[in-house]
Amino acid sequence: MTGLLRRRFVPPTDIMELPDRIRVLVEIAGIQRENLDITLVNRMLVISGVRGRNTENSAAYHQLEIGYGEFRVEVALAWSIDQTEVSATYQDGFLQVDLPRHAEKNVHISGVREETEKHDTQV
Repeated sequence: MTGLLRRRFVPPTDIMELPDRIRVLVEIAGIQRENLDITLVNRMLVISGVRGRNTENSAAYHQLEIGYGEFRVEVALAWSIDQTEVSATYQDGFLQVDLPRHAEKNVHISGVREETEKHDTQV
């Protein structure tokens, strides 16, 4: 399998909706923390990075299924996120990103006036 070009890979990703947050779980074993980049812009979470490979110069691969090189995961979010409370952990080959929803705000409107009809008056 020498001479094959490897494209950017997309690691397996689970997206869970919990009552107060979205949880994104990405399986990315073998990646160094310093090679991970997590960004949140508007309502788009982007997780990207690089997984290096220890290559044996004299090895001839018979099967090559593990993704190496650059990867990217994009998650479109359906609602506004509290960016001050976003958290991420990387353990046992899984990256977990928790994205808390903004608290819903109830707005009370008082002092609403009833509009009266305007009449044209002739003098």
